[in-house]
Amino acid sequence: MAEIAIHNVPDLGQDARRALEALLGRRLAEEEQVGVTALTARRAPLGEERRVAAERLKETLRVMSQSAKAIPGDELELLIDEAVDDARQRRG
Repeated sequence: MAEIAIHNVPDLGQDARRALEALLGRRLAEEEQVGVTALTARRAPLGEERRVAAERLKETLRVMSQSAKAIPGDELELLIDEAVDDARQRRG
């Protein structure tokens, strides 16, 4: 069963904040909230179950790829650049 906790950053203790920042690899902003979910670990699928999961993943990726083809190349490049810039800012 999943347990979920959501906290406002200003309400975190120093130790909790440092631990979360270490996990995220960046500093937390005062206006942010942090959500933590604890899930029961599941075993990796084996045999037929694994084959079916891989096929479902391949199909999902194929559909995503088809959707991306509808986006003009220059627009797609801009979206990728924007995502990379955002990721770099969050890490720094």
